[in-house]
Amino acid sequence: MEAILDRVSDGFTAMDWWLILVWSLFGALIMRRMTQLPVVVGLAFVADTVTPFFYRLATGVPSDFSFALMLDRLDGRGGLVLLTTLFIYFLLIGILFTLKGRFRR
Repeated sequence: MEAILDRVSDGFTAMDWWLILVWSLFGALIMRRMTQLPVVVGLAFVADTVTPFFYRLATGVPSDFSFALMLDRLDGRGGLVLLTTLFIYFLLIGILFTLKGRFRR
């Protein structure tokens, strides 16, 4: 079990946590019904994948290298980290959407 937790914790950087937080907040704010959760999580995951490409492109990294780094972020981290990322998105967006509904009343 420790090996799995070590692998998952090594797969996330500070930028990953910021992207998860930002895209989760955005996803929870655009949701209207809880049935939209899978679609919003999918969109947040796609935005999470593409955002580092545009960040590196804006900071002067050539586009082919930025694209290679974006794909390496998906392939190099392993499936366990990607599944954990999707789980975190489902959990966080669901919680934030629920809180948004409670504070709206």
